Amino acid sequence: MTPGPVEEGAKVATGVIDALKGEPISLALIVMNVIFIGAVGWWAREINIRTTHHYEVKDALIEKLIDQCHLRSKTSLEFHAPMLTEPSRSDE
Repeated sequence: MTPGPVEEGAKVATGVIDALKGEPISLALIVMNVIFIGAVGWWAREINIRTTHHYEVKDALIEKLIDQCHLRSKTSLEFHAPMLTEPSRSDE
């Protein structure tokens, strides 16, 4: 009678556990790699959230500026440059 896939999987798992018992540094490396991958994934997610927020804020600002330009262009067709006034002197 041939063993089924469950028995074969159990044999492989037993072999892996025995090998890791013989060399604990291998287990430590596996654990550190899993922690590293999790930390990098979390860090990338945080950067993605921050970048998405920055783009949303900039898009809202651009829309606001475009709306202001459209309002001005509808009310007047001429462009008037802002005039700077000279500061008043209080000592004279």
